[in-house]
Amino acid sequence: MTDLERADSLVTGGYISTRRAEETAAAVPAARQRVLDWLRITSAEGDWRRFERLAALALHLHPEGLGPILAAVLVSRPAGVNTEDMVDLLGELRAPEGVEPVAALVRERKSTDGPCFTFCVKALQTLGEIGTPEAVGFLRGIATGDPAAWPDTLRRHAAEELGIEDELGFDEDGTLGRS
Repeated sequence: MTDLERADSLVTGGYISTRRAEETAAAVPAARQRVLDWLRITSAEGDWRRFERLAALALHLHPEGLGPILAAVLVSRPAGVNTEDMVDLLGELRAPEGVEPVAALVRERKSTDGPCFTFCVKALQTLGEIGTPEAVGFLRGIATGDPAAWPDTLRRHAAEELGIEDELGFDEDGTLGRS
């Protein structure tokens, strides 16, 4: 069994916590140095389930260069990849490379994600976590831009990420359809 196979077998099945990632790295010492290579290999092979497990492992091992790999997958959006998980990982990583691909997804899905906008809200939260000037600018554009351009729910959530929802006068009950 290769180191890749051993590491993957240790992270298969369930949430990969920091503790589980550290235990995997202890059992497979090469994981710390090779996890980015393994991500490139599994990406090239289109083995997206394995890619996602290894990406979750890598998140806790903090290898330099993880953000660009995840962002590239999000840009290419291959069939079989869990886009929502990639968005989550980019947010947890606070990867500046994730701003444009995540923003692009919000722009694309704003018309089809309603009425609850669960994916778009998650993506806005990711942009808030990343917090770069570009991410903040995108959120501000939604929150304060033309109301006809963005659903009220997304405008309010963008404002919440910026901490300006009260200043802009968003009525949470009204936006959520509650009386």
